Amino acid sequence: MQLCARHLVALLFLFSAISHAADNEIVFSTAPTHSKEDTIKLYTPLMAHLSQVTGKTFVIDPAANFIEYSVRLRLNKYDMLFDGPHLSGWRIVNREHLPITRLPGTIRIVVVAHKDSPLTSLQDLEGGYARVCAFASPNMLTMAFLSYFPNPVRQPNLIRTQGFKELVSCLKSGHGEAAVLRDTQWTKMSDEDKADLKLIASPERGYPERTFTVGPTIDATLRKQIADALLSEEGQKVSQPILERFNKKNFIPAKATDYAGLDLLLSPVWGFHSR
Repeated sequence: MQLCARHLVALLFLFSAISHAADNEIVFSTAPTHSKEDTIKLYTPLMAHLSQVTGKTFVIDPAANFIEYSVRLRLNKYDMLFDGPHLSGWRIVNREHLPITRLPGTIRIVVVAHKDSPLTSLQDLEGGYARVCAFASPNMLTMAFLSYFPNPVRQPNLIRTQGFKELVSCLKSGHGEAAVLRDTQWTKMSDEDKADLKLIASPERGYPERTFTVGPTIDATLRKQIADALLSEEGQKVSQPILERFNKKNFIPAKATDYAGLDLLLSPVWGFHSR
């Protein structure tokens, strides 16, 4: 009986230690726009800083692709995330997340076509016949573009591409009749690259940049600690690899009102709004 009691005490102690470790652990992830190795390298300095400031253990759990990321996101496997405003907006509505900080700036889309194309507006793309070069869903630019075509039957046919160069090549090679770009990409293109292209749509609506959100496992005190750390001089310093990757100088506070309705951008993506 004494042997069993000792084993029971040991098991209870081990279970208590594991539970404590789990309670102390904050699982972070981000949209899988980079490889797992690159993601870990990019975010480790910031996560180490947050661990030091808060006394919690921040661990990075990168996803291999958007399918895995989307599934784990819907299953509420993450405590803290950094991704597009449509995904952040969905979590705010459906997973009790709160936005704390974000990159400065506004995301807007433009649609371009070959200069000799008869296309002149978004309306010309309706009907399900036009071929449009775009990033694969649930990319923010693509979802913002599709929001102008609420009837699935009337949506253009998307030719899925990877990277800005492939996007432009898809259009210039004739594979697509139009392409969805970010406004800043279009602005930065050289006159030579723009020579055989034209702008056919530039919607006014803008969206917040990439955003950090935290879930209900993080209480108000810890949430403030994380936000303050991200906005602090030291936090911005250790975040330089991230900021440089996105061509930004700092983080700014995020307001929940800026994400109202953005969850609906994910309506066409299976699983996010299905019951």
